[in-house]
Amino acid sequence: MSFETSVAKLRGLLRTLLGVATLQTTIEVVGWILFAIWAGLSGVPTVWMIGRSLKRQSDRLPDPASWPRVSVVVPARDEGHKIEAGLKSLLASEYPDFEVIAIDDRSRDETGAIMDRLAEGQCRLRVIHITDLPEGWLGKNHALQVGARQATGEWLLFSDGDVLHDPLTLRRAVRFAVARGIDHLPLFPDIEAGGLLEAAFVACFGLIFAAGTQPYLIPTRWPRAYCGVGAFNLVRRTALDRANGFEPIKLDILDDVKLGKMLKRTGSRGSVLRAGDGLSIRWQSGAWACVTGLEKNAFASANYSVWQLLSICGVTSVVFCGPAVGAVLAGEARTGFVAAAVLSHFLYGLNAWLFGHSFWLFPMLMPSGLAFVFAFLRSGWITLRQGGVRWRDTFYPLEVLRRGVFR
Repeated sequence: MSFETSVAKLRGLLRTLLGVATLQTTIEVVGWILFAIWAGLSGVPTVWMIGRSLKRQSDRLPDPASWPRVSVVVPARDEGHKIEAGLKSLLASEYPDFEVIAIDDRSRDETGAIMDRLAEGQCRLRVIHITDLPEGWLGKNHALQVGARQATGEWLLFSDGDVLHDPLTLRRAVRFAVARGIDHLPLFPDIEAGGLLEAAFVACFGLIFAAGTQPYLIPTRWPRAYCGVGAFNLVRRTALDRANGFEPIKLDILDDVKLGKMLKRTGSRGSVLRAGDGLSIRWQSGAWACVTGLEKNAFASANYSVWQLLSICGVTSVVFCGPAVGAVLAGEARTGFVAAAVLSHFLYGLNAWLFGHSFWLFPMLMPSGLAFVFAFLRSGWITLRQGGVRWRDTFYPLEVLRRGVFR
């Protein structure tokens, strides 16, 4: 064998080894990238939220010199099976000076009658019956606007009719907001679940919501850090007036989240806390109901853009499934994937525990992530197929909703 032939074979062998090494390195790097995504986007906000319970943050603060008046606005439509318990829990509040404005938004069931019955002899409860929806408004957004205009409080609390409030929750929330000098305080409630699959989906939703909002950045001036929670949005009246009420978001289905965006954009200071057992809600009854419950909201969160929807679903699938799949298939390059798989399942379980469920839900990470992706794709498909969103028996055309997105 000539010297030239030996050198050529050696070069070929080196190229082969280098190619294998490069491929192995690339796979290893991908695994550690997934680990970094989980650590940064989910790990930081989840760990930050551990110490951000309402009770822990508020009870260490002094009471305000005088308690400001609070108006609690509760819109409801066809919620006769839940509205009584929700309103009674609010009326049992130990807050010194508050009123409850219950809004019957074109209900066809006994919702309005229950509100009227509870208001008899109850000076703190006022009932407003809405019979017509003005053109250019979503039903709930219009009800919130009506309630805000009728309110007499220095602070406004917007809450849903199916939320159960602990008697001390409003007092603690106002104490924290006044002491910290903030204008908007959403609270994350404990979300009850009736079974394993329902609890797994709820835990996944909470994990994705935390990753999307990055709550530890909300108190900063960064304009993209904001959130809102339909169960509990406490707002200073002057801040809402400065933002022109609900007019800018009158056609935005994500009214709770966009309220936070609107307030942040107009210079309001915000924060966010976990209510713990201070607030509880049963979001949906059953796992399939959780999927269908995102029908109107999921495509809206992608701004009704097919490209954004597919991007969200693709990234979610890779991030939720990639670590475990890589840990099984990547061979000797699996170290990063194994680390990402362990971290992702731990954070999922920790997030479930933070919001009232069991840490031992952690094996449900991948199934719940794929269910979330399915719910988003289903929402987009149904909205595109029917050319809009049907919400509580009112149809909103897609072109109208797209024009109404608050950006």
